[in-house]
Amino acid sequence: MNIEIAAICDAATANDIGGRMNILGAFDRIFAKFPLVIPQCSAAFRLRYQRSEAGSHQLSLSIEDVVGHPIVPPMQSEIELQPVAPGFDTAAVNMILNMQRLQFTRPDKYIVRLIADNEELAALPLYVLEDPRLAQQNQPPQADDTNVDGRA
Repeated sequence: MNIEIAAICDAATANDIGGRMNILGAFDRIFAKFPLVIPQCSAAFRLRYQRSEAGSHQLSLSIEDVVGHPIVPPMQSEIELQPVAPGFDTAAVNMILNMQRLQFTRPDKYIVRLIADNEELAALPLYVLEDPRLAQQNQPPQADDTNVDGRA
C-alpha cells in the first residue's frame, strides 16, 4: 500500500465513480488563542494498492502530541479493498474522516497518523501555535535607544 495523497483540510469529499477526491483548504499550521476548538475539519487520504493487497485491512487514525499522547481516542476501522479490475495493475481508494469540534488545550506540534495493519502509512504534522499577534499585544512597551533629548 502506498499513500498518494494525505492532507489535513477544511473539508473533503469523494465519490466512488471515477475515484475523484476534492480537498478544500489543506493546512499544516494553525495560529490561535487557547484553548482552541476547530468546529470542523477533515483528514483526507488516497491509498493505492496492488492486486495482492485486495481484501480486509485494519485501519487506525490517531491525533497525538509529539510524545505520543492522543488528544482524542484513536479511530479504529476495517476497510475492504476491492479486487483490482482486469486490465489494471493497481487500484486506489479515497478515505475521508470528517472531525467535529476538535479540541487543543495548548500550543504544540501534533501528528496525525494513519496506520494500516500495524504499519504506519502517513504521519502528518499539525502545528497548533499561539497567535503571534496575541503575544505582541501582551508584551510591555520596549524602551528605544534614543536619549531623553531625542538624540541616538
